[in-house]
Amino acid sequence: MFGLFKKNKPRTLLDEINDAAVKLYRPLIKKNRDISDAKILEIVQTVMRVFKEASERRGENISGVSLNKIASKFVVVYDTLGEDFYLEHLKYDISLYLKSGLRDDYK
Repeated sequence: MFGLFKKNKPRTLLDEINDAAVKLYRPLIKKNRDISDAKILEIVQTVMRVFKEASERRGENISGVSLNKIASKFVVVYDTLGEDFYLEHLKYDISLYLKSGLRDDYK
């Protein structure tokens, strides 16, 4: 009845980490302020995952600082140029990384 008797789902450490990530990246959103928290997390997690997988293929390790820089760039790309360009640019950057190594501006 009016939600009075609904049990609140206990928050987990992962919930806290996800909230912190959104707070970190949300200020980068300037153009499309209605991008959801879930979408921001999806972008960040996708970018970090594919770069981490690519680094493993190269036998390298990308630092957390570099992964944050890369994710920040792609949040801005998504915001300013849209999802289609974001996805194409991500494919391009992964291909470039696999061929030539990590770009200097990502280090």
